[in-house]
Amino acid sequence: MSVLNNFTVSVAKGLRRLRQKQELRELVPNASRRKGNAASSEDVKLNMEKCLIVSKVTRYEYERHSHENISEQELEKVLRKRGSDYDCMVATHKRQKAFEENVAKSLTNMGIKVEMASRLTYNEDLINWCDVVVPCGGDGTFLLAASRVRDANKPVIGFNSSPKKSVGRLCLPTWCSNDVKGAFQALKEGRFRWMRRSRIRTTITCEPKLLETITPVDLHTLHYCRYPPVQNTHELPDSYDLNSGQDCKEPASPTLATKVLPVLALNEVFIGESVTSRVSLLRLQIDNGAWSHTKSSGLCVTTGTGSTSWHFSINCLRTQSVQELMKILAEEGVKIDTALEKAREVTEKYNQKLMFAADSDQLAYSVREYITFEEWPTPRGLKVRDRASSVKVKSHCTDAGLVIDGSVSFPFNDGTEAVLEIHPEDSLMTVQMDDDRP
Repeated sequence: MSVLNNFTVSVAKGLRRLRQKQELRELVPNASRRKGNAASSEDVKLNMEKCLIVSKVTRYEYERHSHENISEQELEKVLRKRGSDYDCMVATHKRQKAFEENVAKSLTNMGIKVEMASRLTYNEDLINWCDVVVPCGGDGTFLLAASRVRDANKPVIGFNSSPKKSVGRLCLPTWCSNDVKGAFQALKEGRFRWMRRSRIRTTITCEPKLLETITPVDLHTLHYCRYPPVQNTHELPDSYDLNSGQDCKEPASPTLATKVLPVLALNEVFIGESVTSRVSLLRLQIDNGAWSHTKSSGLCVTTGTGSTSWHFSINCLRTQSVQELMKILAEEGVKIDTALEKAREVTEKYNQKLMFAADSDQLAYSVREYITFEEWPTPRGLKVRDRASSVKVKSHCTDAGLVIDGSVSFPFNDGTEAVLEIHPEDSLMTVQMDDDRP
């Protein structure tokens, strides 16, 4: 079995265990959820009188949008010269639009009012108009649709438009994509389970004159998303020492301004320099603890939903590494089985602990490629990864971004502070259906 297969099997087994835990939670709803403003899942009924279909931006649409001033023939020449498969691109685009039209037709035939929106036209007015948001694409389209839904009782129900090419773990199972009409009938008849997914709320604090510059950039619709570097970023506070392990406590300035970002993170929030080769200078405070200086390749803060994605990829172990460690222990005199199968077993147990339930009220953070100077046995105390209730981050970067679900980026440069936390009223209402047709 290859390393890639080990990775896939580990994720699949972990997801099955999480699903079983989730079903138990549905039998005994989480009391902490009832304390928030979000209604219990049992109190919410699926109303489908008005549905908003959120369409996927295909590669062809992206290229057409990027070259809007040239003809179709000229676009074809540009793409073919670049080495892109123009015919495949167009065919994939047509299949995507045909799938979306099938979803719209199925809803219309059921007497349901339908509106359609793309990444460029998806807005608050349409979200307020509909009863259900129906993204058609993959996990990326689902994340886009979910990020702007603020009502914790407005369901987001996704269809994977290309089940043969992608998994689409956030979407309905494969049989629903193959039988859209049957899927909507099952939803109408209540043959599903409600599921709430926690999301991260990000609150930004900075100087009032900079607050208006904290505006979103859509990474999927622009070729370049770099922010102009902040001036005089080398003039850090006197108390700031990059190489010191001492805590740095600065009095809060009465002139600072605060705002909550308009986008919620269903998967993760990533903070780091836009140029990946540049070190990200961040100060972190975990659960109101001591502040810690970090030099790294960035910070990733994830939900339970996102724990099976980037968080898993950052922190998972590979069987080869585990087996090599076990052999070193054996050489040191530790009695241990160094067989490949045992290494696989240990690897799977370790990796499964990285994933946690989608409705958890905790976050998980990971400091990527943490640069440290401490010598054993006197480490600074900040764990490279851990669970937390809240994460506070202060930037000392020169050209950084705060990226939500890999889609929307906000400037996050020197002096800007962010608080990342989960609130029950920010949860996302979704549904679960059996992998096999009911």
